[in-house]
Amino acid sequence: MIVARRRADLIHRRPPGSLTRPTRARAARRAKLLPLLPRIWYIAPALNVEHTRILPPAVHSLPEWPRRILMKILLSTYSCFPGETSEPGNAWRAINEALREHEVWAVIADAHQYRELTEPVLRQHPLPNFHPVFHRLPSAVQWLSKRPATASIYYHLWQESLRRRVRELHARVKFDLVHHVTYARYWSPSGLRALDLPFIWGPVGAAESPPRAFVRELAPRHQATEAVRDGIRHFSERTASLRETARAASLAIGITRESCAALTRLGARRVEQMPQTAIPDARLADFAALPSLPPGPLRVLCIGRLLYWKGFYLAIRAFAEFARTSPGAELWVAGDGPFRAELEQAAARTGLAARIKFLGGLPHTEVMARLGQSHVLLHPALHEGFGNVCLEALAAGRPVACLDIGGPATQVTPETGFAAPATNPAEAVTALAGFLQRLDRDRGLLATMSTAARARVEQHFTMRVVNARMRDFYAQAVEQHARRPGRESGRD
Repeated sequence: MIVARRRADLIHRRPPGSLTRPTRARAARRAKLLPLLPRIWYIAPALNVEHTRILPPAVHSLPEWPRRILMKILLSTYSCFPGETSEPGNAWRAINEALREHEVWAVIADAHQYRELTEPVLRQHPLPNFHPVFHRLPSAVQWLSKRPATASIYYHLWQESLRRRVRELHARVKFDLVHHVTYARYWSPSGLRALDLPFIWGPVGAAESPPRAFVRELAPRHQATEAVRDGIRHFSERTASLRETARAASLAIGITRESCAALTRLGARRVEQMPQTAIPDARLADFAALPSLPPGPLRVLCIGRLLYWKGFYLAIRAFAEFARTSPGAELWVAGDGPFRAELEQAAARTGLAARIKFLGGLPHTEVMARLGQSHVLLHPALHEGFGNVCLEALAAGRPVACLDIGGPATQVTPETGFAAPATNPAEAVTALAGFLQRLDRDRGLLATMSTAARARVEQHFTMRVVNARMRDFYAQAVEQHARRPGRESGRD
C-alpha cells in the first residue's frame, strides 16, 4: 500500500542494532557533548514582529533510542499547557498522543501564561522528541490578548503571523504533516495553510446557533451577545484567509453536524465528524465505581458554569413542569457564574424553590459524588460546542436530556437519553418534562438507558477509540496529498 511505503520512507531514526560502527561512534561522541550544551536555545526572529522561542527535548533523554519515528509533525496549539482544562488540555493530549509514533513540534502562544505553565513541567518531566515553539506578537499588541473583548483579534493576528514562522521552520525541519488543534473553532483561519503539506484541520466547532425563538426570549444584553457572535462568524466565513484554510486542508474535522456543514460551505474537500475530546480509558474505572442508580424520588442534576447560553433556565422550567406531578423530586444545580441570580429568580417563580437546590461551585470529587446520587443529567444548552459534562454523565450511567443542538446531541441517542426538538422554548420545555416523567414512572427504562449509556461511551468516546481514528486520519491525509494532481510524492 502507498501508506505503508510512505511510512517506511519517513522513518528517520533507526534502532541501535541497525547502526553501523561509525554511526555508533558518532552517537557516543554526541552523548558526551550533550551535557555541555545549554538546555535552552533561541532562534533569532526573522522579523521584529515575531519572537519565537524553541525548546529542544531534555538533554538527558536524547542519547536514548526512541521507538521508530514515522513522521515529523507540526501542531498548531495556540492554547496549550499540561493539564486537563478545556482546550489547553485537549491540545496537551493531542501532543502526547502524536508522540507515540512521531517527532512533534507544537507552536504555542507565548501569552496567557501558557509558557510559564508548560516549561517547568517539561523541565521536570521531559518528553523525548517533543519541541515546543513559543510564538508571540510584539509588545505593542500584547494588550489585545489580555482583554476578552479583543482576545479574538490577537488570536487572528497570531495565526496570520504564524505563516512566515512555519515556513521557516519547515525549511529547516522538513515536516511530513501539519495539524491545527487549537483554537478549535471553525471560523478562525490557521497559519498552517501556508505550507503545501498534508494538513489536518480540527476537530473544530462553534458553528451551533439556537433558533430565533430561543434568542427572542433572552434579555436584551444576551440577544446582543448572540447577534455579535453571529455577525463575527458570518463575516469570517466570507474572508479569504478562512476559505484558504478550508481549501488547504487535506481533511477538515467537525465536532458537530453543524460544524461539518459549515466546513463544507467553506470549501473543504473532505469533512469528517469526530468528538473534540473523549474519556481517558483509565478514568472509566472511576465512573464504573460510582453507585448504581439510587432508589427514591427522581434527582435531576445540572452541572456547569451558570451562563445564559447553558440553558439552565430551561432546565428549571422543565423540572417545574415535571415536578408538579412527582412529589419529592429534586433538581440540583452544581456550578456558579454570572447568571446565578437570574436562575434563582426563575426557580422562585416556579413556586418550587425549596426543591431546586443551588450547590455552588464544587470540587471535582464532590461533583462526582453528586453524579452518583442522581438519576439523570439535564443539559439544555443553546450552543454547546461539545459538552464534556454530558459525556461524563453517560460514562457514569446517567441518561442525558438536552436540546437537539450541538455537541450534546451528537453524544445522546434514543437509547441513552433524549434530545428535545429545538423548535421553540415552550415545546422544548414540555418535551424535556415529558422525558423526566417517563424515567420517573418507568425505572426499568431508566436502568436500561443507564447500561446503554456506559456502553456507548466505551464503544465511541474513549481516548483509545478517538486516538485510533486520528492515527488513521494522519495516514489518509499523507496518502491523499501524495495523490494530488501533478505530484509524484507527498514530501515537500
